[in-house]
Amino acid sequence: MNPVINMKRLLYSYLISMSLLLSATDTNAEEYVFVSLEFPPLEYTGEDGSPTGIAVDIVRKIMTSLGHEVQINIHPWSRSLDLVRKGNADAIFTAYRTPDREKFLDYSKEVLIHQTIALYAKKDSPIIFNGDLTTLRDKQIGVISTISYGPRFDQMRPNLNVQSVEKLEQNFQKLMLGRIDLFISNKFVADWKLQTTGMTNLITSLSREVDHVPSFIGFSRKQGLTRLRDDFDRELIRLKNNGEYKKILARYKM
Repeated sequence: MNPVINMKRLLYSYLISMSLLLSATDTNAEEYVFVSLEFPPLEYTGEDGSPTGIAVDIVRKIMTSLGHEVQINIHPWSRSLDLVRKGNADAIFTAYRTPDREKFLDYSKEVLIHQTIALYAKKDSPIIFNGDLTTLRDKQIGVISTISYGPRFDQMRPNLNVQSVEKLEQNFQKLMLGRIDLFISNKFVADWKLQTTGMTNLITSLSREVDHVPSFIGFSRKQGLTRLRDDFDRELIRLKNNGEYKKILARYKM
């Protein structure tokens, strides 16, 4: 056979194969809208106005690896929950599992971020927490109104004296003014906020932690994204196994 003709046939076959491959990739690629909240260092608005943080970086890396584009929007938590509940957003993170949220969220099976829940007091406070929340019934405890603090605290919450605010910094102020005795928070977030506001010498976490709670990405049940959920889980496991997950945590000194 003429070698020139043979080369042309090989080149033609290669171009056809590449065309089919690119076509398949384009067909599978999707654009999604994910929502979250201001919850540094996990997710927050950076200096350039774009969402950033540990969880944001992990989610972006996974979606890029899957060949999808994702727009991440930061809103107040209640609005983000409402958007995904109505199907106006495709997914939300980082979310704890609760019975109410299970109704409209199709949670990933793999944990996105493990979170520790702790109580905070003034540095000179005599309050000691022994792990039994019932011993705090006579204390005023600051909470953020729309935030879950894991099953242990959430179940006990109706029996405690809680004062709700919209932002964590408000609990800092109320604690320093003596309007509350304690506040509860995710340690990632509270420690980050105390450091950035220069209040680590005034407020500290109690030595006994309240709970260790896994947080997830939850996909809108209205959107029917089971396949994306499974793909996301597989890629998240791969990131954890190949060390990329730890590298992202290390960038934020976590």
